[in-house]
Amino acid sequence: MQQISKEKENQIQQAMDLEKDVISTLGKVRQYETSINSLKRNIQKCNITLKELGSIDQQKTYQPVGRCFILKPKADIVNEVNENIKSHEKDIDEYEKVRQHLITKGKEKETQLQEAMKSLKI
Repeated sequence: MQQISKEKENQIQQAMDLEKDVISTLGKVRQYETSINSLKRNIQKCNITLKELGSIDQQKTYQPVGRCFILKPKADIVNEVNENIKSHEKDIDEYEKVRQHLITKGKEKETQLQEAMKSLKI
């Protein structure tokens, strides 16, 4: 069995740490992508709700709250749905910025990992 020098051992440890960082970063990117897709689905649901609310005129409208429904004017419900859409769009923009930053960070770490592997000749 060959003895590995301390320097080589440290390089191997650094490469393993970089690999963990790359995997962690990719996991975070996937989480943000999942959140973005969920918000996009919620926006689609809100748009469907607005479309259906537009088709009714002077009927009573109810908003679900837990296990019950509350009578609310149509205009109030429309305003709340529009606010939800704006909030979701704002969140999507923020998540997209963080996601792009994580992708950039992940690529940098991948490059560092490749260089570390080349220096180890693995």
